[in-house]
Amino acid sequence: MTPTPHQITTSFNRLIPRLEERFAGPVSENPQAWSVFMRRLEEHFPPLFNLYYRLYASRYDFFYHLEDLLVTLAKMWLARAVDLQALDETRELNPTWYQSNQMLGGVCYVDLFAGDIGGLRQKVPYFKELGLTYLHLMPLFRAPDGENDGGYAVSSYREVNPTLGTMSELADLARRVPRP
Repeated sequence: MTPTPHQITTSFNRLIPRLEERFAGPVSENPQAWSVFMRRLEEHFPPLFNLYYRLYASRYDFFYHLEDLLVTLAKMWLARAVDLQALDETRELNPTWYQSNQMLGGVCYVDLFAGDIGGLRQKVPYFKELGLTYLHLMPLFRAPDGENDGGYAVSSYREVNPTLGTMSELADLARRVPRP
């Protein structure tokens, strides 16, 4: 099932006032961030709606969950650090930034390579010496208790595995790794 352009436009036009009403305070506190969010949402809403519609249109609560998704996106954008919003904007201007020959990635098991995030932070000079511009950490997030697949069955993308560190430590580490 594919939505019509009219369905996409109508849905967008009905949801936006509800978002603006819900975020009236944060919008007035940071109108520039809201303006950027709205510009990006307007640009990306049609493909987002199309995918969501194809998956969930037959559900009676489709629009409830669609609105909930937009609320979550708005909350996360308004709470996003200013330096990360600026990085998003830079990357938006160069959408193939990750395909550059200047990019060099690395992958490591946090516990085996450095013990924890604090140990990784001490390795940042080494990563810079290698020329790494991004680092994929495995397994990193909280996994279900009991029997699991070694940490790859994530139970929360908002919580680092406590034996490895905290989200605050992860954010600090991410700011230390060089960005192209």
